[in-house]
Amino acid sequence: MTAFDPENKAIDRFRRQTQFAALGTAGQNRLARSAVAICGCGALGSVSAERLVRAGIGRLRLIDRDWVEWDNLPRQTLFTESDAQQQLPKAVAAAEKLRAIHSHATIDVAVEDITFRNIHSLLGDIDLILDGTDNFETRYLINDYALAYRKPWIHAGCIGAQGQVLPMLPGSTACFRCLLPEPPAADSVGTCDTVGVLGPAVSMIASCQALEAIKLLSGNTNETLGTLQVFDLWRGTHRSISLANLYENDECLACKKGDLEFLRGQRAATATVLCGKNAVQVQAAAGERINLVEMRDRLACYGDVQVNPFLLRVQVEGFHITLFADGRAIISGTDDPATARSLYSKLIGN
Repeated sequence: MTAFDPENKAIDRFRRQTQFAALGTAGQNRLARSAVAICGCGALGSVSAERLVRAGIGRLRLIDRDWVEWDNLPRQTLFTESDAQQQLPKAVAAAEKLRAIHSHATIDVAVEDITFRNIHSLLGDIDLILDGTDNFETRYLINDYALAYRKPWIHAGCIGAQGQVLPMLPGSTACFRCLLPEPPAADSVGTCDTVGVLGPAVSMIASCQALEAIKLLSGNTNETLGTLQVFDLWRGTHRSISLANLYENDECLACKKGDLEFLRGQRAATATVLCGKNAVQVQAAAGERINLVEMRDRLACYGDVQVNPFLLRVQVEGFHITLFADGRAIISGTDDPATARSLYSKLIGN
């Protein structure tokens, strides 16, 4: 696919982008041949995905484990009340909107959680990875994968009205584990549930992430900010922090010593507390698949069971259970992994 298909009536669709000299026609055509994975289609991921599709990215893979809820709507710009009413998976709902924005773009959907078991199939044919995740374990996993296969990726995060963006080019820049050698303690990091988050701040951070992606994919790697950009948008401050000293340090377990323990599954959790949800995600065994219709009949004894082609929902003993076809379940109403695993075992099995 090229940006200027002579059969396309919208032949000048991107003319205002190509008039920007640093991009030009050559850069635009590079974008049209590029494949990007958005890891997490929530607040950051939905904005970044829209910016890239509007910019003319040729192929986008949307990866998300979650569904649209009402409290997503103030900041997750691709979703509507109808999506929340239908409890559509975020990746599915986002893909529908993005295809309407740019019908020539290829939009792939994966309603999955990224794990060491599936990351190779999800990211193997991708040129660039964008971080829209909400937990550190997945970021360390993406970092390990990027190092192993020399794939560039761009971290972004936002909480309250503060955020940061960090492009990482394996072999050329500091990696995520250079910046944070170990995941921070859970009680040391605020979440959107405890601190809140403002939609305009999310849009700003995600737009910076998308701009860095456009630089990399259009062949302007030398223009990529190889620094950590930190914003406090409420106070109107911005810092650019060089990580060159971290990259020169030979002590990083991941990029210097090659210890990719997250990619090997040595640091994988079977139950993960989800940011801002009072919920725990429980992973199924490798290769486990669930027939949602059969499971609906099995769980009917607990009351009303809602099911669509993507997920099943039921309330049991005061907990809300959301079960996906890949065997994952999100247990809402607790932040205790042991409680969630016990309920999963009781209802779904081992």
